[in-house]
Amino acid sequence: MTTSLQADYRVLVLAPFGKDAALVREVLETSGIPVGIVDAVGAIARCMTGGAGAAIVAEEALDEDSIEVLGRSVAAQPAWSDFPIIVLTGGGATTPYTEMMVRSRTPMGNISLLERPVRPATIISSVRTAIRSRLRQYQMRDHLEERERVEDELRRTHDELESLVDKRTLALRKLSARLMRVQDEERRRIARELHDGLGQWLAAAQINVDMALTRSGGTSSPMLQETRKLIDHAVCSIRSMSYLLHPPLLDEAGFEAAAHWFIDGFAKRSAIGITTNFSQPDSGVTAKLKTPRMPEPIELALFRALQEGLTNAHRHSASDRVEVSFQRLPDRAVLEIRDFGRGLPQAVIDRFERTGAGSGVGLAGIRERINELGGDFIISSTNSGTTLRSTVPLPVEKGNTHSGHLSEISETASPESKVDNLVAGNRAS
Repeated sequence: MTTSLQADYRVLVLAPFGKDAALVREVLETSGIPVGIVDAVGAIARCMTGGAGAAIVAEEALDEDSIEVLGRSVAAQPAWSDFPIIVLTGGGATTPYTEMMVRSRTPMGNISLLERPVRPATIISSVRTAIRSRLRQYQMRDHLEERERVEDELRRTHDELESLVDKRTLALRKLSARLMRVQDEERRRIARELHDGLGQWLAAAQINVDMALTRSGGTSSPMLQETRKLIDHAVCSIRSMSYLLHPPLLDEAGFEAAAHWFIDGFAKRSAIGITTNFSQPDSGVTAKLKTPRMPEPIELALFRALQEGLTNAHRHSASDRVEVSFQRLPDRAVLEIRDFGRGLPQAVIDRFERTGAGSGVGLAGIRERINELGGDFIISSTNSGTTLRSTVPLPVEKGNTHSGHLSEISETASPESKVDNLVAGNRAS
């Protein structure tokens, strides 16, 4: 440590002619100031960023080339450094060297001129002043280095935190996607149980009541007739719940068929006027055979987005009409739901864009579904209505991945009638 300090505060002496170097060294070392004698300005230039406290240069050691070297070194100093140079000039009459030094003071920076012969006290005072100045420069250097070290540490910590947040975010997204898949499977299971379990029991009850009504001829009791109506209502309710949980039409015929079915039913239940604009209208199984089905996760995500969008429009917008448009482009599918109600506050939309929260669980879930597929879910709203836009990229289709489902559906029967038969059962039996 002592050696390092001595190196930082030593005085470099460049006086290649005469006894100046030896005399200066003797005077300074007697006062406890470390001295290093050099033979070229290059050694001084190399110490301007550390390793010396000041330099004493005899004017005869400087020529135009040396002055240019020192000038470039001074200009290249770091911001904290202003290396002090003491030049010993000739005494008496002005010499060409003295004139050169006066002209070169500005490009060479922090320069002091001492006219020879120099008294020992004068040179010691000048050197100590230069070293005190250099000490403050080193303190500034250490401060800047410490600040840079702290900033580097902060950047490293910030990067680590960002990496940790990214990992946690990815884990949460995976967990959210898994939760949504579990929810979809649970909805599918409950829908199947309602159809295969409770639906079949109600169908059997219908058959028994029908047989009782047939055997009683025209004298059937009002209670039996009322029971028959109640069972019919129960069957309709079970079928609606089963369809809404997971429409069989979505598996059998795809998103567009299921979307049309849901929109028609929703319009009747809510009394909202719904206008549709589908770029590829679902006109039946023949059309679907010509156009390959979208992958099942995409169809399911778009259907849930449609359900949530229409439900929100009915509950919150106070709009009496809604527009639903769907475009299936070669590289993406776009579903847009627009109402004409009171809209959402801008603060809610901003928070949703930043965090995905603030607008309810349903829309946050839709956003997660769409993001999981690599798509975008955007909410835009004004005082004249709100638009929900879901965009999902489509893979390059090489064939109809749902051909197995489609082959089971009759070409002559509509998908809706096929599903009605699946749910209602064969009452004639």
